[in-house]
Amino acid sequence: MKTRFPFSVIVILGLGILLGILILRMEPQTALESDDQGHVNRSYDDSIERGPHGGWLFSDNDFQLEVAIYEKGIPPQFRVYPGRVSGENIPPSEVDLIIELKRLDRVDSISFKSTPDFLIGNQTVEEPHSFEVDIKARWQGKDYAWQFSQIEARAEISAEALETAEITTEIAGPVKIKTVHRLTGEIGVNEERVVHIVPRLSGVVRKVFKDLGDHVREGELLAILESRELADIKVNYLAAVKQLKLAVADLKRETRVYENTRTMLKLLEQQSDPEEIYRHLNNLVIGKNRELLIPAYSKLQLTDSVYRREKQLHEKGISSESEYLLALEDYKSAEAKYVALREKIEYDGDWTIRQKQRTAEMGQLNLQTATQKLLALGLSTSEIERLGTQEKLTLTQYELRSSLSGTVIQKHLTIGEALEKDDNIFVLVDLSDVWVNIAIPAKNLKAVKLGQKVRVKNEPMGIEGTGRLTYLSSIIDEKNRTVTGRVVIPNPRKLWRPGTFVSGELVVEERAVPIAIKAEAIQNLRDWAVVFVKYGDLFEGRPLQLGANDGTWVEVLNGLSAGENYVVKNSFAVKAEIEKSGATHQH
Repeated sequence: MKTRFPFSVIVILGLGILLGILILRMEPQTALESDDQGHVNRSYDDSIERGPHGGWLFSDNDFQLEVAIYEKGIPPQFRVYPGRVSGENIPPSEVDLIIELKRLDRVDSISFKSTPDFLIGNQTVEEPHSFEVDIKARWQGKDYAWQFSQIEARAEISAEALETAEITTEIAGPVKIKTVHRLTGEIGVNEERVVHIVPRLSGVVRKVFKDLGDHVREGELLAILESRELADIKVNYLAAVKQLKLAVADLKRETRVYENTRTMLKLLEQQSDPEEIYRHLNNLVIGKNRELLIPAYSKLQLTDSVYRREKQLHEKGISSESEYLLALEDYKSAEAKYVALREKIEYDGDWTIRQKQRTAEMGQLNLQTATQKLLALGLSTSEIERLGTQEKLTLTQYELRSSLSGTVIQKHLTIGEALEKDDNIFVLVDLSDVWVNIAIPAKNLKAVKLGQKVRVKNEPMGIEGTGRLTYLSSIIDEKNRTVTGRVVIPNPRKLWRPGTFVSGELVVEERAVPIAIKAEAIQNLRDWAVVFVKYGDLFEGRPLQLGANDGTWVEVLNGLSAGENYVVKNSFAVKAEIEKSGATHQH
């Protein structure tokens, strides 16, 4: 038997269903206040009813707006669909609409223009979609307003929590960004600071004072050899010293005799009395020249006196002509002998001085030669000078000393070993700076110049240094298509070890950018590269459009303004807090 329901029951059921639908549509909205301009409603993202286009649904009396953010294949934009609560569409051209987005750092005011199906915003809705939304609409002469919050990529962190997590911030602003080439290289010794210690003569090793890895100072004793060759060289040196002393002393004596002789000749030119001449020359060292010249001078004076007397007597007729001529002959003979002797003494004196000078010069040359041989063997000037003053002279002891301050990296000798001349027995290197040989791709050579800065890193050791490109090879490696460059790095603490592989950053350009952030501040959130900006206790992930990156600083092209405070250290902790808060991308 079929059961029949009264019409009144059916009507009541229909009204109940309709009322339930209306309640469901009105329930998420909470009226906060009203004025003579219309109603203002505040709703929240997780409670607002969604419309057929996936947007937020707002209604007041019979007027309804569906506010959607459309971002499929295009930058995010608002699309607003007006209609009646009853379900009828309202032509978009009949509605005036403004939406204000109150962000942490600014307010975006978006106006709309109508299309046949919806109202479209005049600007992109920038990420993050985290803001307070004010909707102001006008339809049929009546104003409508709604407010709601859309929060994403945001978290609140107290000052105490920041300190505990060691989160630090900096102010974004202009920075010089370096354009760099990433390179690889190897630490090597500075070949200009490498010394090979070799004996300059053969000998037997008697003592060794340094071992591998030892640090030595310039001039420090490394080893002692016993060498017969050295003894011969030292003997020759000592002989040269004595010969030179004798030659110098002889030169001084002959010079004194020569000068005194010239004094005597000046006195004789004045035709002084022989006794007076003897008196002036009494204390002068003249040698045999006095014995030769004074008698000749005396005889000249005597014959001159006789000649003058005979000449007077002959002129008076007292003396015969033969007596006069005999006296004249005796005078001329005495004069000739005196002049000849005088000339000979002057010549011999000058020649003797020249000979003595040449002997002294040869002695000096021999001494210099002997000295140079000792210097070449590693003896210092002071050590050489002391050879002639030592009471107990060790002629065979050959000392090998360091010619620079550095580290022993090779050692090739043992006590008792017989060494030959020029054997390589020690290699020392000064590691106060090192060479970094870097491989530069040939394709980058156009931008590479000598003098450019290169930052070198040894990441496993946690050390880095900066130097300049000092050498660039002219040859391209055919296999790797690279060119070898050289960078000099200071190494005062000896942390850079030759043979270590390192990475390098060649700075080819430096330019100022308006806004840059620390590379360590950047995190990945959703499909964004973000930094977290700080406003009070609030932290918000700010998607960025990035530019140049030099490893330390990253240029910001869009998404951050100069003067904003952003998280640098431990930014991952802020990311974790945001992910924990569930403030995700939903609209």
